[in-house]
Amino acid sequence: MEKEKQPIKAPILLIGFNRPENTKKVFAKIREAKPKKLYFAVDGPREENKDDYILTKEVKDIISMVDWDCNVYTRFSDINQGCGYGPYNAISWVFENEDRAIILEDDCVPALPFFSYCDELLEKYKDDTRIWLISGSNFSEKGVRTKYSYFFSKYGQTWGWATWRRCWKEMDMQMSSFPLLIKQDLLKSAFYTEKEASFFGKIFERNYYNQTTTDHIWDFQFLYTRRVNNALTIVPRKNLIRNIGYHGTHSKKQNEFHNRLIDETYKIVSHPDFLLCDINYDNYHFKNHWYKKKTILNKIIRKTIKIWKYLKS
Repeated sequence: MEKEKQPIKAPILLIGFNRPENTKKVFAKIREAKPKKLYFAVDGPREENKDDYILTKEVKDIISMVDWDCNVYTRFSDINQGCGYGPYNAISWVFENEDRAIILEDDCVPALPFFSYCDELLEKYKDDTRIWLISGSNFSEKGVRTKYSYFFSKYGQTWGWATWRRCWKEMDMQMSSFPLLIKQDLLKSAFYTEKEASFFGKIFERNYYNQTTTDHIWDFQFLYTRRVNNALTIVPRKNLIRNIGYHGTHSKKQNEFHNRLIDETYKIVSHPDFLLCDINYDNYHFKNHWYKKKTILNKIIRKTIKIWKYLKS
């Protein structure tokens, strides 16, 4: 006889903006999970964008579709906070009231087992200060060698994830310690190789000096905060999140990281013996996810510069 599905105890935060159709797809999965608590944050419309006023209202109306026993909390902003402070403030709002949370943005459609995966591990590791993030995404399944249901990494995506208040309260949105880290020449201590340190050092530097622009984000700041605290991320053996955000501030078309297969049969059947980073996975992930993206981008940039110089001459 199949074991009865346990209710999701952890509160869920859904972050939306101006994509009602995407948000409905994420909400449909939340509706299947039937959490006891649902937080719903929607950013405000951009003043210059008339469509935003219509679309954000449609997104807000989705909350009326809650038809199960659930405590609902809403945070609807009147102003546009952007891709950085919008999610940051929404997450901070949840942790004013909760000690843990499962977090989904409006383009991250989870497999149903994602919720029980997060719920179980949020409880199991609630007091283990080495672990800061439970990721639902696995972009590098080919690099997984472990036989266990999940493993530990120094990376970990925030396309569908969970964490605790104890971690988020350390979030350094301004990356205020970055100059000191560079002065003390400790950046390379956060990574395995000089190549990784150089790669992420440039990203961290760009975000440190980019805090007032419209494309300011929050997830690299959280990666920075985790790395300078030597924090671990939990990654599932199988991918549990399908990103459908092809059109947005940071995505203009579908790429290989969108619409990835998700495992609807996933369940935790075994736990790792050691609380150590899987260096084999991390090396594979850096080479085939992070550095691969950089290589492609560099080729595009070099080609663009070459064309520009030709036209200028």
